[in-house]
Amino acid sequence: MQLTKDTDKMLCLIYEEFLERRKNGLSKSNAKTFERPAALQEQFLQGIHKDDIYDALVELKRNNLIRAYYDMGFQLNDSAIIYMENRFKNGLKEVTDFISKFIP
Repeated sequence: MQLTKDTDKMLCLIYEEFLERRKNGLSKSNAKTFERPAALQEQFLQGIHKDDIYDALVELKRNNLIRAYYDMGFQLNDSAIIYMENRFKNGLKEVTDFISKFIP
C-alpha cells in the first residue's frame, strides 16, 4: 500500500480521532464511522480544505482502508486499524506525538 503524504497525514488524524472516541467509551463500530468531509472539517480537520479531505478519502477507499458511503461519510476498515496499530504500537500518545510534528 502506498499513500501520498497528505493522505497519510489524514489517516493519522482519523485514527487519532478513532482512538479518542474509543477512549471516551464509544463502541468500536461507532468509533470507526465518520461523517462527510464538510462535517469532518468542522469537527477535527480544521484548516484542511474540504476538497483535499475528499481526495484523501478517495485515495483511502482505493487502498481498501475505508468503506465510503454515497455522501462520502465512511467507516474505517479493519485493515486500516490493523495497519495503524502496527505502525503506532504505543497507541494514542505515539499518534499524537507524530501528528504534532505537522502542526506549526
